[in-house]
Amino acid sequence: MLTIAVALAVVGAFLIAVGSALQERVVVGMRFLGGRGVRWLWRLVRQPRWLFGAAVAGAGVGLHVLALSHGPVSVIQPVGTSGLLFALVVKAVLDRRRLRLPEALGGVAIVAGLVGLLFALPATGKDPNLSTATAVLLAVVTLATAAVAVLVAWLVYSASVRAGALAFAAGTTFGVGSALVSTVGHRMLGDPLAIWDWPTLLVIVLLSTGGLAQQHAYRMRRFALTFAMLEVADPVTAATVGVLVLGEPLPDTALAAAWMGLSATVIVVGVVVLARSYLVETPGHTAHARVDSDRHLPS
Repeated sequence: MLTIAVALAVVGAFLIAVGSALQERVVVGMRFLGGRGVRWLWRLVRQPRWLFGAAVAGAGVGLHVLALSHGPVSVIQPVGTSGLLFALVVKAVLDRRRLRLPEALGGVAIVAGLVGLLFALPATGKDPNLSTATAVLLAVVTLATAAVAVLVAWLVYSASVRAGALAFAAGTTFGVGSALVSTVGHRMLGDPLAIWDWPTLLVIVLLSTGGLAQQHAYRMRRFALTFAMLEVADPVTAATVGVLVLGEPLPDTALAAAWMGLSATVIVVGVVVLARSYLVETPGHTAHARVDSDRHLPS
């Protein structure tokens, strides 16, 4: 059964990578339309190719959830991080170019760091129970954090910084949304009508906010950096909520804590390598970057 779960996670990661790359191509192609917020998103969802990419990515998410239901989180989550490497390769194929060495090195470093970080966390935990008041407070804090990240993206000129900030906003909202999904799912085991409780509405708000920030991050033409930040912020945020809010255990040995620190350092190095890879561009690509450094961000 574990072999099947791992296979589902790998296929799911691949589909998420393909769907995200397809969506990014549509978003970049629409950049000249301008607009912001919900109006711009409404134009986007009317694009058949974007909807196809969303469907492919959605199928990948479904397979990942199915894998989690048949295998331990401590195994499935690290497997899911392979999506970053898939995304880098798929993006290079769609752009009809070779994968750049800095992209490959940065992607491998991030995946290795995430795997080490997730394996350092204890595999055992307790049932995810969360009061409605705590869930509301958590959502408010998360949305405020995302708003600060969007403000940073609005104020800076660097396309790489803006892409990273928007992807961070998306990843944090996705991570907290995933944590709330686990609590809703746990409640539904005892009462199926629990889906109509407040946490479900909070999940919808968080995931919608994250999706909007993610699509705007794609407009910066920094797909590798954007996808990498999403892959880092989402699981790390979810794990943080699990430890600080849901009471899941931390590493109980000095060696495990040191391993977490080393893994986090490797992740940071990988993100820096990916960010720096965009500083070495061809003149044509640099011109595109100037065009894409517009101020069309979510309002």
